[in-house]
Amino acid sequence: MKNKCCVFGKFVKSEFVSSENISDILSEAFERAAIAATPDIDCILDILDNVSAAWADPNYHLRVEAAEVMPKLTDFSPEMTDAGFDVVSQICARKNLEKRLKGEFNSLRLFDEGEEQPHLGYKLKAKSRGVLVHLTAGNVFVGAVDSLVSGIITKNVNILKMSRVDTVFPVLFIESIKEHDPAGIIWPNQAAISWKGGDESIENPILNSPATIVFWGGYEALKSLKSRLGDAARLVENGPRFSFAVIEGRKIKVSTAPQIAASLALDVARWDQQACSSPHVVYVLDKDIKTSHLLMEYLYDELLKLSEDLPAGNLTFDEKVEIRKVRELATMSQAKGEGRLECPEDFSFTLVLEYDPVFKVSCLNRTLFIKRISSIEDLIVQVKPLSSYLQTVGVCAYPECFARLEDELFELGAKRVTEIGGMSEGHDGAPHEGEFMLRRLVDMVALEYRDTPESRVEKLLSQINSSVYYNSIIEKAGGCGFENFEKLPLLDRETFYKNSPPESNDILTREPIDAYVYASGGTTGNPKFSFYSNDEYKYVTDLLTDIYRNAGLSKFDRVANLFIAGNLWTSFNVAGRALENLGCLNLPVGGSSDLSNTLKYLKIFDVNAVVGLPSIIIKLAEEIKRLKSDIKIEKILYGGEHLRPETCKFLKETVGAKIIRSAGYACVDTGPVGWQCEHLSGTIHHVLDQYCYCEIISPITGKQAEINEAGEIVVTNLNKTLMPVIRYKTGDMGRWIVSEPCKCGFKGKSFELLGRCDELIVIGGINLMPADVAAGLAKLPVSQSFQIEAQTFEGKDRLCLRLEAEKPVSDVAVLEALKNESYKIAESLHEGWMTVAIEWYKPGKITRNSRTGKLKTIIDARL
Repeated sequence: MKNKCCVFGKFVKSEFVSSENISDILSEAFERAAIAATPDIDCILDILDNVSAAWADPNYHLRVEAAEVMPKLTDFSPEMTDAGFDVVSQICARKNLEKRLKGEFNSLRLFDEGEEQPHLGYKLKAKSRGVLVHLTAGNVFVGAVDSLVSGIITKNVNILKMSRVDTVFPVLFIESIKEHDPAGIIWPNQAAISWKGGDESIENPILNSPATIVFWGGYEALKSLKSRLGDAARLVENGPRFSFAVIEGRKIKVSTAPQIAASLALDVARWDQQACSSPHVVYVLDKDIKTSHLLMEYLYDELLKLSEDLPAGNLTFDEKVEIRKVRELATMSQAKGEGRLECPEDFSFTLVLEYDPVFKVSCLNRTLFIKRISSIEDLIVQVKPLSSYLQTVGVCAYPECFARLEDELFELGAKRVTEIGGMSEGHDGAPHEGEFMLRRLVDMVALEYRDTPESRVEKLLSQINSSVYYNSIIEKAGGCGFENFEKLPLLDRETFYKNSPPESNDILTREPIDAYVYASGGTTGNPKFSFYSNDEYKYVTDLLTDIYRNAGLSKFDRVANLFIAGNLWTSFNVAGRALENLGCLNLPVGGSSDLSNTLKYLKIFDVNAVVGLPSIIIKLAEEIKRLKSDIKIEKILYGGEHLRPETCKFLKETVGAKIIRSAGYACVDTGPVGWQCEHLSGTIHHVLDQYCYCEIISPITGKQAEINEAGEIVVTNLNKTLMPVIRYKTGDMGRWIVSEPCKCGFKGKSFELLGRCDELIVIGGINLMPADVAAGLAKLPVSQSFQIEAQTFEGKDRLCLRLEAEKPVSDVAVLEALKNESYKIAESLHEGWMTVAIEWYKPGKITRNSRTGKLKTIIDARL
């Protein structure tokens, strides 16, 4: 492989590149740019992960070949080059690459289809620059691989100029990609070539092309490159940088000092101090010079050990001359009592203690200056001249001192502060040279949308054509245009579940992976489920956080989550995540917990707010009243069931509630639909119009309801694309209210929730709703949890009323209360259109839904 180059799928002689063909090489690179940008990021990461596994194997044939030649080429010891091959493996490992990509971009999808930006009205994509030309330094051979891999995972075509020191490893690395890329997805888009640095006949065409130049090197080379850079080219510079270490003196005087010295020795020894992050100087923060001498002694022992475990590489004649000069000057200073020299007879390492605190640039090759500094202020004065060139500062100090150093060093210009021992390691996804490296290799582009309901609906419809069910109905309606939206059929639950797992996957747009599944629908028949991708789920919980905040919760509240957990139910999970986002004290009590335990937790943590089902909250309030407890709950957010005015009054009187608001109008299939601000009361909600498109359909005309006209709420979720929900019949009644800009600043539509469509029952000649019964019960010492069942008895309608109370009241008292508060009930009973039967239960004993814990308020048992 020696004396070879690789040029876009061809292995050629090293002399291949010339002034005659460099333009052709560049032209081919730009032609390949569109090809390199095509593969899915997952595919690229899979290939590199296989490359990683190969280089991790000491017997991998290309690693064996590299091990034979690299020590001679680079002058690193065999042990150091072997460690370098392990680093190459780590660089290519999928888990590490994902950390880098997610650390800088948050989502891998930015490189493929792009990602919607919630609330911002655009889709963000990371677009490759096209062609990168890497001008790498030859000090550390893995640096060239790291730069090349950075270009690969950002979907660029890469031209790597190999350093004169190493014209072998980059080609071997591309060969290893070829072995694991039989389809030619990555490797034919890479080039590793050589030319003599400064050859303008080759460099000028490159520097005047629209390529992105990724530069690694010294000041003079960077200055020369900038003077010749054309207007079309872009530069990513990684120029000359210096690093140093700081150790608080107190740390050296304790038993862990040898471990500290071992960590610093490793920072010095890695890559024979050739990396930009290697320390030139270690400052000892202490007024006593003896502490610096003590550190020197510990360091000597540790570097001596490393000389055997991780030997230094071969030195050139010139490098030995530079080290001799340093040693001779240090010997003179020692003779004058101004310093100290500690080094073995060979050139494996050199330690120089100087009393002069001025920062000094090392000649490297494990040559370290040790300097005492009396204060952080003095330290800053000494390193300030290098502020523009600072990269990494390794720190070993107690927390208070560390915090001060961190602030001062970043203010000074340091790009990275880390603990001693980690100077040459770095973290995947962290910035490099003060910027995110991968972000400099792409253009962040945005597809912006007109922020109107119509455009949001059209965008959604255009994204779900991979769903068999939706593709069919959208096609029949005439396409994705908003003018065809109302031609789409209303989606009832039977149709929704018939086309959903486990019955069918027709409603899904893709395989439900990277997703949540939740139980949906009723308790009879086959199980019914609703799917959310992880990102869709996160968006929902972010929305709920806003809903809770707007409803009156804050990070200073102590909140008990009383929704019911388990059995694939949503509410407990999403409420818990929303409370976590809010930053409050979050008590995941759960609605099915024993009441005595719940009350105990409320007392211990002085809980001032709860979120949960009304039936659970009522049950809790009734127990507080029965026990004559002094527990007060200032804020109540409810969801999943309707809460009647009479019940709100009861809660205010019983637990001292000052805020009783909706925790968001929502259902499992649609997600959140509406929210309440402090200026709304009752069941009025603002529409979450950035998240859903809400309609109210008149039951009489089947068309859009007018203002104040009752109808069924129909919801289209604008964010769900895994399991889309288009024109979904919620089963809830509502009406649009006259909308004016709310005092909270909301300017969209608002609706009043009127109850379930199936909660209106015709009995005894009247239209009866739960509110008609609740008004009368509010006057009695009974629970607000009740059930109405319509029955037929002796040929006539009978209203069977199931009530809960510790001590039943007389039937006569119940009937009088009902008649006094509802003229409809009074009229029906007076005319003899129906009769009433009353059944009494202990609190909480009326049969609830075993799945959700909800109490079905109305049942029609008539034949």
